Amino acid sequence: MSYDLHITKAEHWIASEQNPITKDDVIKIADILNTYKGIPFIFQDGRITLCGANDTVIGLMITIANRIGARVQGDEGEYYDNTNKSYPEPPEYLRVASVVEIYESESIPDEQLKFIESLRVEDEIQHAKFGIGKVLEIIGEGKDTELKVKFIDLIGTKRVLAYFAPITPCK
Repeated sequence: MSYDLHITKAEHWIASEQNPITKDDVIKIADILNTYKGIPFIFQDGRITLCGANDTVIGLMITIANRIGARVQGDEGEYYDNTNKSYPEPPEYLRVASVVEIYESESIPDEQLKFIESLRVEDEIQHAKFGIGKVLEIIGEGKDTELKVKFIDLIGTKRVLAYFAPITPCK
């Protein structure tokens, strides 16, 4: 079992649903999430979670949290900040080569938009980290589409933003 870190606006990450990260917050951090698509952030229950973050990724999580008025908290309730500059920015190899400014643009690339719009409840998708999953619920539309997915390999049910998640059609 790995240790999780959470970006939350709540006093404690367990209560994130009472003070959730909103779609407006996601818009504020879209450039970061799009740049670091290789980092498997999970949007669930009003918070952003990452399993097993190292110091450089913790630095990025702190940057994200500061931008949306949130904070980074570990599973055991401890908070992370960067007052001592102990957490560097992530290295270049974690960056994605081409950055698409999703929320500054009025359009989503046609191929991705068609895929997202074609999804239906019960469809199977492939996630880069979590493997194969079945769509349980679809909330929103276009770049705001959120999926509730039950992943097969004992990962469980996760909520992901369709446009940001590394998902593809299940073959």
